[in-house]
Amino acid sequence: TSACETELPELVHQIDIVVNSKKVEWERKMKALEAKMDIQNQELASAQSELDQKGQEVRILQQKLEDLQKTKYEMAQNYEIQLQALRSEVRKLFMIL
Repeated sequence: TSACETELPELVHQIDIVVNSKKVEWERKMKALEAKMDIQNQELASAQSELDQKGQEVRILQQKLEDLQKTKYEMAQNYEIQLQALRSEVRKLFMIL
């Protein structure tokens, strides 16, 4: 029993050393993973911000396109009205002659 009594504290001490070593290693790995995750979160936030900005740009361009299409339609209607009026005047001129 004497040999066991002296070996047991030494064994417990060695186990403590191994456990503490693993704890330090895991904490180091955890900090590295947290740092990596922070960087990825920053990159994600930046990408989200850029995506939001691009979405806003798309909405502005869509509005401009709609405005241009409306203007084009209105111009076409005006040209058609002017063309009808011109045809009418030409007919009147031919009737006079």
